[in-house]
Amino acid sequence: MIALLVKWTVPFLVGLAVFFIIGWVIGTDEYGGVKTKDDERSQLIKQKAIVNSWLLLIVFFIINFVFDFFNLNDERLAMVEFEYPGLFYFFIAIISYFVYYWIYRRRMSGNGK
Repeated sequence: MIALLVKWTVPFLVGLAVFFIIGWVIGTDEYGGVKTKDDERSQLIKQKAIVNSWLLLIVFFIINFVFDFFNLNDERLAMVEFEYPGLFYFFIAIISYFVYYWIYRRRMSGNGK
């Protein structure tokens, strides 16, 4: 009974958390219902950063597919076992979001640098 409760509550809570995190990351009230005090410039920076981080993630997926399709795997990495590859891609998406956010924030800061 407890396992069934956990099986239903964990995905619900994770989904709810993701819903609010998306609103905070994108910076609009429409998504996630999070009240952000972002102006249009800040929202644009966040949206450009999220789009570019997803595009980078798609590039990683394409490269991974091409390597698997043509069997171009590196034998030196055959001994490395990574149990959760989804976690690796998640970290790529999060890190690239903050890198792109920093880049666009500097570009759109208006100080000419």
